[in-house]
Amino acid sequence: MTDLTQNLPPLFGRLIDRMVRAKEWLLAIGCLIMAGTFFLVVIFRYGFNEDLFAYEEWLLIICFWMYFIGAAIGTHDKTHVNADLLSYVIKDPKWAWVRTGLVGTIELVVALALTYWSILMLVDEIASYPRWRTTIALGIPFFVPRLAMLFGFGFMSFYSLLHLIVLIKNGPRAQKSIEEQDT
Repeated sequence: MTDLTQNLPPLFGRLIDRMVRAKEWLLAIGCLIMAGTFFLVVIFRYGFNEDLFAYEEWLLIICFWMYFIGAAIGTHDKTHVNADLLSYVIKDPKWAWVRTGLVGTIELVVALALTYWSILMLVDEIASYPRWRTTIALGIPFFVPRLAMLFGFGFMSFYSLLHLIVLIKNGPRAQKSIEEQDT
């Protein structure tokens, strides 16, 4: 599979690469925090017969962020699981290009709809400001995990749009070389 940033202007491609690298670092840090927390939970529970207070609440928020950052990276890399059998059936580069464009357009429309609904959800959360819904023990506003949803869906929309732009820019002839690289 071709790298998205190779088909973008160099300065813009480097910016995209840096954004993806920052997301990868956030995922790595989130994994370390989760592993460290579970290690401490075991130590506290079985070593001291105590419980680590409300760790589920902040781990859930970290999980939200990790899930949606991972989804954004998956969209950038085009590594999401799919059941695309038509790519094996369609051999004509023009029709393969049309199919890829149609799938990319549907993906973009769905991602934009989810981004829009995430914005509505955040606006609703902000509108209830003094009485924000919060977690029970630590009082973390629900705004924090919902912001992760907007972040993830927003970047998924952005990367889907970039893939569609590159597909249109390269045209059907480039589609054949992309399909050959995938096999």
